[in-house]
Amino acid sequence: MAVTQVLGTDSIDTWRSKTNTISTALGDPAALTTTAQNVVGGINELDNEQGDLSTLSTSAKNNLVAAVNEIKTDLDNTTSATALSRPVLIAFA
Repeated sequence: MAVTQVLGTDSIDTWRSKTNTISTALGDPAALTTTAQNVVGGINELDNEQGDLSTLSTSAKNNLVAAVNEIKTDLDNTTSATALSRPVLIAFA
């Protein structure tokens, strides 16, 4: 997607059209499902809620889905005679 820039030399109609394009691409802040009132606040709220991925006790630290899948794989591979490690037990808490 190309960056839409409103130039000082644009006609009023071009300015209106570009502003509408930017607004449509950004979306309606009223449709946010976060408590934030604007898009930047919503993104920051979601970023803060997911936590610091580098502190995950899994080897997958790049995203939450990969970390959860790692735990699920570990559990799927666990037999009834295998003791669960402390991080796995904590995940169940």
